[in-house]
Amino acid sequence: MAEFDQLITFLKVNDLSRSLRFYQEILGLPQVYARDGKVVILKANDSSFIGLVPAELPAGAQRSSALTLIVKDADAWLPRLDRAGVPNKGKPIFKSEFGIYVLYASDPDGNTVEFLEMRDPDWPRAGIQG
Repeated sequence: MAEFDQLITFLKVNDLSRSLRFYQEILGLPQVYARDGKVVILKANDSSFIGLVPAELPAGAQRSSALTLIVKDADAWLPRLDRAGVPNKGKPIFKSEFGIYVLYASDPDGNTVEFLEMRDPDWPRAGIQG
């Protein structure tokens, strides 16, 4: 198995300031790196990061990116997203075929953001060596 130290998921965004408000103020992710307005990197945890890259995204174009955030309580995120006016698909749903309980939302650029409880007991939990 390959050993990687950290992971960064990069998303293209139309408006960097608007996206930073979403990821910092609503999701609570701190900025850990920036480079002359060309990229901003936010910390999800000690080994996972989200990079935001300004880019021209055609209006109405289908987004292929999905950011999946593993959380302990997907239900707790719905009121927070609703208060902030974040588009979402309502209450989380359980998908037995995957062993997941998931809340779907969208970031300001239409990327899917999943708040996902991994309920499958075989999933490698944080801090558990496998």
